[in-house]
Amino acid sequence: MTLLDVPLAPSRGAVLAVTVAATRRSTRAVLRSPALLVAPVAQSLFFLLIYSGQLSTVGSGYLAGGSFISFLLPLILLTGVATGAGTAGTLVLRDITSGYLDRLRLAHGTSTPFLVGAVVAALVAVTIGMLTTIAGAVLIGYRPESWAGVTAMIVLMLTLGLGIALLSIAVAIRSASAASTNLVTLAVFGLSFFTGVFAPVDELAGWMRVIATVNPLSYVVDTARQLESGAVLSAAPVALVALATLVLVGVAACVVALNHARRSR
Repeated sequence: MTLLDVPLAPSRGAVLAVTVAATRRSTRAVLRSPALLVAPVAQSLFFLLIYSGQLSTVGSGYLAGGSFISFLLPLILLTGVATGAGTAGTLVLRDITSGYLDRLRLAHGTSTPFLVGAVVAALVAVTIGMLTTIAGAVLIGYRPESWAGVTAMIVLMLTLGLGIALLSIAVAIRSASAASTNLVTLAVFGLSFFTGVFAPVDELAGWMRVIATVNPLSYVVDTARQLESGAVLSAAPVALVALATLVLVGVAACVVALNHARRSR
């Protein structure tokens, strides 16, 4: 290692300026890329239209007069969040494979601002996707009990998106592989279907009910439904613990991955 390879410790002001610039860069990349922004939104709207169109009559039979679209919407948002939050890992992976992230780290003394920028850009994409999906739901008959509850549901899903984004970045840094990075999204997306997708968990039977009961995403979906409907937040304690754990694990995984990457160079 030469003296040129030793990064200087940046000041706090410099780190903040670099973080803002990195966030703008990553956000522009997301907004200009249909594959990163349009695809998750299209997926959510597709599921919303298909499920509500084919199952709304059936669902109204066991929801005691409740709206099937209201019941379905949190799950649709969750699958969109799983897809959109993985954008963070994709952005970081591009910079890793091109060598751009290493050059930035040498120039600025740290790569953390560029990881933060990717997370913020992914959350922007997730927010746009959720707002678009909710607007689409309104067009086909969705009428929320409370817009404050809808806002709380969005915040809950953004927390989930934060955890997924951090994990996808950690895998991208550790593996430098698109296939491995995409596994984070696929795992969350797959787990989302082992919840009360079309019926409450209590209405499920056999092995599906057992899996849904131990699946942390079931409690996230149920909390979102309770927030949206103004019901008692019985699932919230488990959901909040699960989300806090996910975010902390994501942060720890990023730290471990960065340390491993530095030792490997």
